[in-house]
Amino acid sequence: MHRTTLPITALPAWAKLNDVDFLDTCVTDLGTSSPAAAKGFGITTSRSLSSREVSDLPTLLIIPRELVLSAEAVEEHAKADQHFREVLERVGGRGLKDHAMLFLLMQITISNLEHKQNVGLSGPWTEYVKLLPGNIPVPTMWSEEERYMLKGTSLEVAVSAKMEALQKEFDHLREKTEQIGWCQKCWWENGNLRLSDWVLLDAWYRSRSLELPHAGEAMVPGLDMANHSSASNAYWEEVDKNVVLLLRPDLTLDAGSEITISYGTEKSAAEMLFSYGFVDEATTVHSLVLPVPPFPDDPFGKAKVAAFGQAPTVSFSRTDEKVEWKSPFLYLMCLNEEDGLDFKVLQETDGSRSALRIFWQEKDVTEEVDQFETLIADHPLKAVFQLRVVALLQDRIRQQLECLYNNEQAVQSIGALTSQSRMNSVLLLRRSEMNILEAVFEDLDNQKNSLLEDESVLMYLGSMDVEEQQPEEVEATNEDEDDFS
Repeated sequence: MHRTTLPITALPAWAKLNDVDFLDTCVTDLGTSSPAAAKGFGITTSRSLSSREVSDLPTLLIIPRELVLSAEAVEEHAKADQHFREVLERVGGRGLKDHAMLFLLMQITISNLEHKQNVGLSGPWTEYVKLLPGNIPVPTMWSEEERYMLKGTSLEVAVSAKMEALQKEFDHLREKTEQIGWCQKCWWENGNLRLSDWVLLDAWYRSRSLELPHAGEAMVPGLDMANHSSASNAYWEEVDKNVVLLLRPDLTLDAGSEITISYGTEKSAAEMLFSYGFVDEATTVHSLVLPVPPFPDDPFGKAKVAAFGQAPTVSFSRTDEKVEWKSPFLYLMCLNEEDGLDFKVLQETDGSRSALRIFWQEKDVTEEVDQFETLIADHPLKAVFQLRVVALLQDRIRQQLECLYNNEQAVQSIGALTSQSRMNSVLLLRRSEMNILEAVFEDLDNQKNSLLEDESVLMYLGSMDVEEQQPEEVEATNEDEDDFS
C-alpha cells in the first residue's frame, strides 16, 4: 500500500499539537554510531543535564496517557470508529498485537491521500504513522538471501515460522474483509494492500512496543524514538495521566548526548535480533532455545507431543561460572512402553468427548507431563534414562553445530552484499550460540562419562549386549542341526 510519509523534522509540530513535551531533548538523526547497529533516529539532549544531588530527577519527555496505544485505547477507539469496529469484529485476533496492527493499518488507510473515501476516524496516530520508518532491520524484513545467514542459528526456524504465521494472518485478513465494500476499495482492489505492508506493521509493533507499569504492553509515540542500551541513562514511568521519561540518578550528560532506555535485561542475542534488528554487544545474557522434535520412528511420537501440550524445545544458558540446559520434553521423549510409559484415550463420563491421558508405571500423570525428570527420580533405571537424555541432547547439539560450521562460508559471501550492521549482528549471534552449544556439549560429555560408570547403567548395557547376541547363537544352533541331519 502506498504510504504517505513525513520527514522527522515534522515531529516537533506534531508533538506541540498533541501536548507531547520534549524537555531539553529532541529527536536527532544519529546515523551509524555503532558497527553492530545502524541506529537511525534517537533522542538526544539539547543542553547539558544532571541528576546529581537533586531531589527530583529531570524529566526528559512527557506523553499524555490518551496517546498511548494500549489494549484499553484499542477498545475505546473501536467504540468511536465504526469502520475500525467492523474490521475488528470480522477479523478478531488473539491479543493486543493483532488488534494494534489492525489499528495501525486503519491509520495508514485514513492518512493515504490517494483514497477519497470517507473511512475511519482521524486522530493523533493518523499523522504519527507518517513519521515511522518504512524499513525496520528485523529479520522478517530481510531479503530471502539475507535470512539464509541465520541458517544454523536458533532464529532459522523461528523466523521461518514467523513468516508463515504472517502469511496466514494476511490471508485471514483478506478472507474476512474482502466482502466489506470500503475494505475492498481501499485494500484489495488492484492489490493495494500487500503482505509486505502487514510485515511492516508487525515489525513496528514488535520493535516499538514496551511494558508500562499500569497500562501494560503498549506503543508510546515519542518514547519509541529512544534507542536501547544495556547501560541506559533513562527510564519510563507512569505519573498521573502521563507517561514520562526520566533521567536516571547520579548522572551528568553533555549537550548532544543520546538518551537511551533498556529494551529488557534478560533478552538473548536471538531475541534482540528477532524483535529489534540488532544484537547488543554488551549483553551479559547468553542463551538460546532450539526445537527438539520426537523421533520419526517413535510409535508414541505424536502422542508425546499432543500430551505435552506445548512446543517441544530445549533451552540453553551460559554464564562465567557454568552452563545449563532445560528440556522437560526430553525426559518424556527418552521413555518408551518397555520402561512403563503408556497412553490411553479415555471417554468423559458424559460421553461427550475423549481425552488423551498419559500413564507412567500405571499411574495417570497427565497433569504432570512436564515433570518426568522428577517422576523418574526413584526409578531403578534413573541413570539409564538420564544417559538417554544426555545422548539425545548431544545428538541435537551436534546437528546444530554442524549446520553452523558448514554454512560459515556462505554466510560470509552473503554478508559481503548486505549492510555492515546487519552482517555484524548475524556474526555476533552465530558466535554467541556456537560458544554456548560447544560449552554445553563439553559439559554433557562429562555427564555421560560419569553416568557410564554407574552400576545400574553397566548392568543395563550388559543385558542389552546379551539380548543382541542371542539371535546369532540361535541361528548358529539351527545351522548345526541342519548340518547334523
